[in-house]
Amino acid sequence: PPRLQRSVSSACYIQGGLRFLHSQAIQGAKMGQLIAWNAAHVDAGLLILRLAVGIGSFIHGMNKVGKVHLFAGDHHLPNWLAAIAMWVQIIGGACLVLGFATFPAALGLVIFYLVATQELIVRKKEPFARPGVHTWDSGLLYLAIPLAILVAGPGRYSLDALFFAR
Repeated sequence: PPRLQRSVSSACYIQGGLRFLHSQAIQGAKMGQLIAWNAAHVDAGLLILRLAVGIGSFIHGMNKVGKVHLFAGDHHLPNWLAAIAMWVQIIGGACLVLGFATFPAALGLVIFYLVATQELIVRKKEPFARPGVHTWDSGLLYLAIPLAILVAGPGRYSLDALFFAR
């Protein structure tokens, strides 16, 4: 698929070439001004998303170190699969924080959180959102954020952009 083309001063962009442009002729807070933003803001947003899910994933994975057998037992997994899940969270989370190897890191986290969220819904039958009980809405967010990063890429504020930009 074609990559997003954008410049530092571009207006809102959508893959496929459709653009919402900011017009200087529009006075006041008209639609053109509401939807126009600088590409740097998009890159900053991607950084925030990478940091949020990366730090969370890293911490969740580190909490399993030395206790993989407990995680395996709680989720009816063989120890080797629980260990892989732990490392996906640790390495994938660290990679997202740095913006390095973002595609494979985000893909691994998407697969992990897809399985984890499916377990919360199907096996544990948790509600979507309810005060006072464990729910699967946070699992959905942990799934959606790396999926969005997988689609959009790491952004300019990443090691991938620093080392591999054309």
